[in-house]
Amino acid sequence: MFLNVLIVTSIFIYTVCSASDEGDRLWDVTLDPLQLNYDAEGWMTICHDGINLDVAHVVCRQKGFTNATSLEISNLLSVSDFVITKVVCPSTSNYFLYGETNIMRCNIADPVKKEQEACSLAKISCNTDTIKKTDPYKGQLYLDRTETESPADGVVEVFLDNDWYHVCKTSFTDTVANSICRQYGYTGSDSWTTVEPASSVKGVLVTEYSCKTSSFECFSHCIPSTYSIDSCEDHVTLTCSFDVTEKYITSGSRSQCALDECSQCEKSLQNYRIITGSLSSLLLFSVVVFLIIVIWFCCKKKCCCCCRKDYANLPDHRVRYRVDGDRNDE
Repeated sequence: MFLNVLIVTSIFIYTVCSASDEGDRLWDVTLDPLQLNYDAEGWMTICHDGINLDVAHVVCRQKGFTNATSLEISNLLSVSDFVITKVVCPSTSNYFLYGETNIMRCNIADPVKKEQEACSLAKISCNTDTIKKTDPYKGQLYLDRTETESPADGVVEVFLDNDWYHVCKTSFTDTVANSICRQYGYTGSDSWTTVEPASSVKGVLVTEYSCKTSSFECFSHCIPSTYSIDSCEDHVTLTCSFDVTEKYITSGSRSQCALDECSQCEKSLQNYRIITGSLSSLLLFSVVVFLIIVIWFCCKKKCCCCCRKDYANLPDHRVRYRVDGDRNDE
C-alpha cells in the first residue's frame, strides 16, 4: 500500500489514499532515526536531506516538547524497506496559535524503496521544555503515557483551576473522546477505557458534557461551567488515531480552545497598540514633510499669499496697474 500525496502548499493540506476504507493511522514517531509508524505500513524512515528544522519542531511537539534544538544526520542504519524523501511543514513557530503538533498535518511525499534513493537518516534532538509545563492554558490537554511510549495514548489530563487533573469516566462518551484527540492533534479516538487511580489523584467530574458544533476541535468547549474537582473511581485513558480519509478535520489550538485566555488577548492588544502607534507617528511625519514641500514649492512659484511680495512698498517706477482696461506705467 502506498501513500499518494496531493500537496496544497498555500495552506499545507495533504491527502493520502489507500485501499482501506479506514485509512492509515499514525501511531508513533521516533527521533533517532526519524521514522513514522503506521498500523498498516509499519515503520518508514524519513531522509535527512528532505526535511528542515520546521519539521523537527513539529516532531518534538508531537513527542510532548515545545521545540527541536538540532537536526543532524544519524549514525544508525535504516530499519525500514521504504523511505520518505520529502516532508514540508508550516514554517510558523507558534504552536499555541496554529496547533502544528502532528507531522501528519505536514505535506508528506510518496514513500519509495530505500534501494531507489540515496537516503541519509535524520536525528532530531528536542529541548527539555515540555508542552505540559510551559505556560499551559486553561483547558489544555495532555496524555500521560502509561503502557506505551507513543504520544498517541495515555491517561487524559486537563489543565483547570491552575493545576492538572485526570478526567473521570462519569458521563464520558465516544464523542467526548474524539474531541480530546482532535484538540491533541489527531483526527479522532481509536479506543478508550478506564484505569483505577491512586487515592491521592483527583479528577474532573462532569454531570453532562455539552459537545456541540463549536466543540468539534476542542474538548475544553465540551466542559460545562458546573464541573467540579473531586475524587472518582475510574479515570479515562484513550488512544488517538490519525485517519487520513478524515484529513479535513483540523486540530484545536490555544487560540481556539483556551478558556478565558486573557493573557494571550493582552499580548495581542499590546502588539496592536505598538503597531498602530508606530503607523500614526509615521503618518504624522509624512504629513509634516508634505506640507513643508508644498510651502517651499509655492514660495518658489509665488503662488501663495504668504509668499507674495508687498507691492505697496515697491518703488513707483516698478508698479504696474490697470485703469479702465488700459495699462499705464508711472
